[in-house]
Amino acid sequence: MSDDPHALAGAYALDAIDDAAERRLFEAHLAGCEACATELREFRETTARLAMAAAEAPPAALRGRVLAAVRDVRQLPPAPPGRAAAPRTARRWRRAAVAGLAAAACLVTAASVGAVIRERHRVERTEAAYREVASVLSAPDARAATGRAAGGGTVTIVASALRGRVVVSASGLRALPPSKAYQLWLIDPAGPRSAGLLPADRKGPVVAGTWRPSDRLGVTVEPAGGSARPTTEPLVLLSPA
Repeated sequence: MSDDPHALAGAYALDAIDDAAERRLFEAHLAGCEACATELREFRETTARLAMAAAEAPPAALRGRVLAAVRDVRQLPPAPPGRAAAPRTARRWRRAAVAGLAAAACLVTAASVGAVIRERHRVERTEAAYREVASVLSAPDARAATGRAAGGGTVTIVASALRGRVVVSASGLRALPPSKAYQLWLIDPAGPRSAGLLPADRKGPVVAGTWRPSDRLGVTVEPAGGSARPTTEPLVLLSPA
């Protein structure tokens, strides 16, 4: 029987206390110990998350890291023959093992669930962006224009006044230092309005600004964080036909 009932919360949560008397004593202790009650609740919540995470396959890289860590763990030597462990010692070893496994499970689950959530959010953002692009491209009033940029590369736009948006796609623009970025501008008779920055990798189309029928789109080179007003001449100016 454990001399410290506080150490039994993990084993109790996983139904790993086989000794009926020890279980009853822990339950009696639990009724008056807020710390153990909190720890027990957290263990059970972790167990529930484990069950939910089982349906989500963790990333292959995470599995590889876990297996690599397991290979580095020193194994305990076998017990000498003829020396049987006392039942009480065996129970303590099992509780220690359960607590260790629960802690390891918490770490693996946290990493796995975190990776799954991050990947899900990334996919959701990508899908939302492509839905917005498709909405502009399929608009009945969608109009396109393509032009060559000074210094090399091309920029293509598809604009829709009905959707109030413009899709911008760039190809072959020269690489910029980290301190610079390509900034998009919507320019009408009242002046230029920032429509955001082109992504550093310039892969795939982006939806920019709020498009008006009188707008033209310009691209300038600006400081990495962007500018309130253009500080250089546009590399290209486009107005859809």
